[in-house]
Amino acid sequence: MMIRRLITALAILSAAGGCASPGMPPGGPIDTEGPRIIAIAPDSGRVGVKPPEVVFKFDEVVSERPAGAPSLSALFLISPRDGGPKVDWHRSEVSVKPRRGWRSNTAYTITMLPGITDLRGNVRNTGKVTIFSTGAEIPTSRVAGIVFNWITGGVAQKGLIEARPLTDTTLVYVTASDSTGTFSFPNLPPGKYRLRGLIDDNNNQGLDPREAWDTTTVSLTDSARVELVAFAHDSVAPRLSDVVMRDSATLELLFDRAIDPNQRFTPASVDIKRSDSTVIAVSAVESGGGARDTSVVRAGPVPSRPVPSSSLIAKLSVPIRQATILRVRAIGIRSLDGVAKTTEKTATVDPNPPAAAPAAAPPSAPPSGGKAPPPPPPPPPPSSRKRVP
Repeated sequence: MMIRRLITALAILSAAGGCASPGMPPGGPIDTEGPRIIAIAPDSGRVGVKPPEVVFKFDEVVSERPAGAPSLSALFLISPRDGGPKVDWHRSEVSVKPRRGWRSNTAYTITMLPGITDLRGNVRNTGKVTIFSTGAEIPTSRVAGIVFNWITGGVAQKGLIEARPLTDTTLVYVTASDSTGTFSFPNLPPGKYRLRGLIDDNNNQGLDPREAWDTTTVSLTDSARVELVAFAHDSVAPRLSDVVMRDSATLELLFDRAIDPNQRFTPASVDIKRSDSTVIAVSAVESGGGARDTSVVRAGPVPSRPVPSSSLIAKLSVPIRQATILRVRAIGIRSLDGVAKTTEKTATVDPNPPAAAPAAAPPSAPPSGGKAPPPPPPPPPPSSRKRVP
């Protein structure tokens, strides 16, 4: 009898528990957020520590092969830098350390760049910075600034900035620009530094041929702000690649690279002759555009230097009335690196180009739900037409 009562009580409790606590349905909400950092060891701001490594701990397993970066190590910067960082993946943790160990009495800034992803492909779009010192203090001097792409006039969103002390060439501090092109070295010792900002197109944290860069020198006591305008440096002068007639008295000279915006031009900068060597006088020569127009309101910051152009506008003293062959010489045109050269181009120009043929009208669409009407019958031959008396 007692056993029967116990079985009945257990059945009642089981049924009540099942009705009162249905539980979370299987699957749950879909994860659409990137990984979150829950801890960094050692804590930021620590002094007098020399950890075996710096560990970033996340709230979920992160991908060993992040999207948008060549490798996991490309998403971390150690400043000052001693070669590329050594980055190890441990599922929900990533450890970072220099390949040759931490220096003594040195303040380190470890930057995690945006781009960490989880196993579902969700991307963390913000970075993280942590600071510690193997010595007794962390310097408070600061250098901040912005990196521009000088050719486009826009900010450099893939900017890598290096700061090298002039008194110690073994140290290289590094940081990266954000989406607005701005950067900061928040904890540099006072002194003189050579700054170089480069547009790291391939994300390999180094300068490669044809990548744009710029340098400047700063004397740092408390804080300083700089502007870097990056462009691809080389020893090649601009070459005249084409001549285009804008109107009967205006020619645009196109070059294969940007022209020094500080160069001043006169009518003697361009020599124009017809095919029979007749000289065509030039009344004025000016930059073909690209300089910052202060009358136009642009979104975001713009460089203080004028944006360079890759063309010149030549105004003719006498208009050209018919198609003709011209031999145009651009004399002593300088590149952004100051390399000058005279080049020429032979081109045919026409102030009255033939008008383009009008485009054929598209066939009319058939009525909704029906077929297209048949074409009209051709007219009868002349012999079959009736004459009207």
